Amino acid sequence: MKNSILFILITFSLNIHAQTISDALRYSNLEVGSTARTVGVGGGIGALGADYSVLSTNPAGLAAFRTNEFVITPSIYNSKVTSLLERGTGNESIDESLAQFNMANIGIILNYRPQYSKWTTFNLGIGFNRLASFNQDFVFKGKSPGSIVQRFTELANDDIFDEFEGVLAENALAIYPSANTGVYTNDFEDPLTNPGYEIEREQFFKTRGSYSELVFSVAGNFDEKIMVGATIGVPFINYKEEKIYEEVDVDSSVIYFDELLFRENLITSGSGINLKLGFIYRINQMFRVGAAIHTPTAFKLTEDYSSQLKYDYTDGSGSVTNTEDSPEGSFDYKLITPWRAMANFAVLINRKGFVTAEVEYVDYSVSDFNLTANSSSIEDRDYEIDLNEQVRKSFKSAINIRLGGEYAFENYRFRAGYGISGVPYTDSDITNNTYSLGFGIREKSFYIDFAYKYSKFSEGYVPYLLSDPESEQFVTNNVANTRILLTAGFKF
Repeated sequence: MKNSILFILITFSLNIHAQTISDALRYSNLEVGSTARTVGVGGGIGALGADYSVLSTNPAGLAAFRTNEFVITPSIYNSKVTSLLERGTGNESIDESLAQFNMANIGIILNYRPQYSKWTTFNLGIGFNRLASFNQDFVFKGKSPGSIVQRFTELANDDIFDEFEGVLAENALAIYPSANTGVYTNDFEDPLTNPGYEIEREQFFKTRGSYSELVFSVAGNFDEKIMVGATIGVPFINYKEEKIYEEVDVDSSVIYFDELLFRENLITSGSGINLKLGFIYRINQMFRVGAAIHTPTAFKLTEDYSSQLKYDYTDGSGSVTNTEDSPEGSFDYKLITPWRAMANFAVLINRKGFVTAEVEYVDYSVSDFNLTANSSSIEDRDYEIDLNEQVRKSFKSAINIRLGGEYAFENYRFRAGYGISGVPYTDSDITNNTYSLGFGIREKSFYIDFAYKYSKFSEGYVPYLLSDPESEQFVTNNVANTRILLTAGFKF
């Protein structure tokens, strides 16, 4: 399990920067399918087109529309996380569920049919697609040895006194210099502390937000053989993270220490731009192939973050509570995400339906941070170099495969899909699978589609990083996500 969570281990950097390699992965690992039809067939509809979602995948499919069309897709996203603190004995799993309503897409297609030309259609599309959701809650609780104070002590002894961890810990007296050596220590290292101690710990982890993209697309159909298209994408990032971590010495095993509470808040916002180019070739009535390439997205992002530490202890003077708040921190930076390339295939079966396949290639290791666009700080430059090196070492390329099909019976459509996503970590060969089902009704001037998608996977989480990984806390999260989409389309 630990091999698959390297990016989480590095999300807790040893300096004031909030940027981590997990940011690069979060804004590069996108979800295909903003309409119920596309989700119902597993996401691989790029070679067929005539679906609004292709504006963010293979924009050549926009040329397959024959009428003007307005489309809207509300959806419900549900996430269930079962968390278990692995260290310690007798700890139990805790379930945390979250359900949220959101808008998967809204947009309009404008169809134009030139006269006296081999260009049979020339279409425009504009609107919004949601490409990722960041909504998740989880909670872990249990008893185990160790403390986050160990992290604060390591930072202090490495002369890292930032205002968001080290300074808070010293001011709250969670750490203090030894009278004899001047080396920082803490209550957990006191000789009177029971060496076999276990304390009760709990953390609530909450994330909210989305990766949404405005799309401006154009596509043409040449002689019913070749379709080409392009999309200018303007993505918007909205990400919020709140962590509340608590430790309590319920057995009075640690001398002086009673309880601590460490709260962290992070907000990331910004926008970017990219270009998507697509191509579809109609071999004959039955077979179609396509390809698309997406340029890297150039993001400009702002992070606002703060923290608070409350430390309770009892000494000869009685009980003491110290609470320290960090200032409000803010940092602007740039991020370049990877290129994406995909190949699409489709087979139409006697007007009774179709089967599709799509293969996507993404090299997550080429993401690149720029922390010095608005800064001449040597510290920022050094961290930028280190951060990009971590990206190169921690991530690799991945191949994503999407398969699906549709069966048509009169005005009804029955769909199913399956997806395989490669995990982008250098030391992991596992894959994640998704399953989907869909149903639709097609009329002359409108259609309604419904889809259900399910995915399940395991991931690890480390609440704080230490120089010795064997001393860290480790949490296993079993995640089950579902999406329910309802697409309504109106032709005019």
